[in-house]
Amino acid sequence: GQTLTGLGKWWGRKPLILVRATLLGLLMPVSDNPKKDMEIFLKILTMDEKGLELRKDKSIPESEVYKYLTTEEKNKYFTEISGKPQYIQGLSKEEKQNLQLIAFRRMSYDEKLKYCKRPEEVELKDKAEWNKINEHLGTNAYSLQELVKQLGEKRFGKVPTVGDCFAGGGSIPFEAARMGFNVYASDLNPIAMLLTWSALNILGSNEEEIEELKKFQERVYKQADEIITQWGIEHNEKGHRANAYLYCNETTCPECGYKVPLAPSWVIGKGTKTVAILKDNGHGGFDIEIKMNATDEEMKKAEKGTVIDSKLVCPHCGMETPITAIRKDRKLEDGTIVYGLRKWEKHEFIPRPDDVFQERLYCIRYEDENGNRYYTAPTEEDLKREEKVITLLKERFNEWQEKGYIPSNAIEEGDKTDEPIRTRGWTYWHQLFNPRQLLVHGLLMELIDKEAKTKKEKVVGLLGVNRCLNWNSKLCRWNNDASNEKGTDVFSNQALNTLFNYNTRTMISLYTTWFYNLSVYSMYSKIISFKLNDARKVDEQSIFWLTDPPYADAINYHELSEFFLAWDKKMLLDIFPDWYADSKRALA
Repeated sequence: GQTLTGLGKWWGRKPLILVRATLLGLLMPVSDNPKKDMEIFLKILTMDEKGLELRKDKSIPESEVYKYLTTEEKNKYFTEISGKPQYIQGLSKEEKQNLQLIAFRRMSYDEKLKYCKRPEEVELKDKAEWNKINEHLGTNAYSLQELVKQLGEKRFGKVPTVGDCFAGGGSIPFEAARMGFNVYASDLNPIAMLLTWSALNILGSNEEEIEELKKFQERVYKQADEIITQWGIEHNEKGHRANAYLYCNETTCPECGYKVPLAPSWVIGKGTKTVAILKDNGHGGFDIEIKMNATDEEMKKAEKGTVIDSKLVCPHCGMETPITAIRKDRKLEDGTIVYGLRKWEKHEFIPRPDDVFQERLYCIRYEDENGNRYYTAPTEEDLKREEKVITLLKERFNEWQEKGYIPSNAIEEGDKTDEPIRTRGWTYWHQLFNPRQLLVHGLLMELIDKEAKTKKEKVVGLLGVNRCLNWNSKLCRWNNDASNEKGTDVFSNQALNTLFNYNTRTMISLYTTWFYNLSVYSMYSKIISFKLNDARKVDEQSIFWLTDPPYADAINYHELSEFFLAWDKKMLLDIFPDWYADSKRALA
């Protein structure tokens, strides 16, 4: 994956190669030979022919190599077996590598990129190539960092500082530091600064530190996993463990009084051909049967949900009712819309029995001891486990809110934050998570607080929880695609979209979310400074100011970041006492 995106969600990050190219372009002197300037520029960025060969790290399939060879070469090196071209027997490793190179050199630029690392992932070390660069620029450098230092000193008398007062996800300061520039980074938003600080300090750690941080991740995950296993809330009687829970809202049809489970589709998996089938229980509601290997007819029928075009379509009476009418939203004479849902109170994390929208567990995906997965409707025992989750959370709820392990903040109204309030009545940030999600995330926060001994460990833990929040909330849609039946993330777009049915992950399905990629990226800056600050108050001196300002009103960074800040607030101030922990909406 991309270098910085693994650390956490930020919107509109710029590719590192764009940053690298811009900074190199600013630093390079202009000669009277623009063609040569461009040639050297691309050579430094490993975007010329030689550089592409250096970046090639994937093997070209035999069938692809075959396409690029002459008839003579095909006859010499290939044979056909069952109509498929294959290397002849006895070809040496060197001959195969040579054929790879021949095919690669004959490809178009775009085709070559399929088999290459990104430019910022490789280091140009070829002395012959550096001699060509030095001859043109009048330098004596044999690395990008030496080149930045020498060009900076020639032009400015010192290593230049690159300043970015809209640091965001950290792309500009991160790449500037790797190139050897001195760096100043600031942003108004604490989540942006947390990501920027992490890009330079966590990814900038040495191998020994990275190993210690990985051990910390392991330790926290292992303890959380043991506690959850001990609680017995993710395993069934057979010892099979859940890796996905699917929930839906339920509401009463105003026409016939039936309690209707809500979903835009009842297809659970197109690959496994799994569907939910609603069956009238004769008591004013529906049982939900889960069927794998459904027939084509059952799949087609399941595609039609009980919410179509923002209307409840009742499977009992067939009547359609706009969701706005069910919520009892109404328009006053002056045109003002009054939203009809009850607003949840601070201590609440499940709906009251008389609320318009109830929440119902309707499907669980379990994994057996051989790794085989299957979907099933919840049994009585499963529902008892749901009750146990609620009890465990109730026992910890007040203490966890006081300690900042789960949010206690109210949701402030805004363009994007209005939606959960308006469409579900959720007025506090913790209400965007169900009891299972709150219990798992709160437990992780508690363990981080107890286990973390260093600033870096706390930050690594906090970033891990933030990643879990993005993939494990009531705003996570279930993806029923044949290739990948799983939940999606909250911020698959720049909004806080409430859903009628959603996915909840378990410890095993959060594994790859918690264990994000920690790798060593050498930083060559002698001076790196950070400030959580309004861009208008910057008083630092930089030779280059390179910024990627917010997209005006296109992305409501301040509102969206509050989704994470609600959880991070107390721990963030513990790690960085001189920071603040709000999104500064008025200034943003």
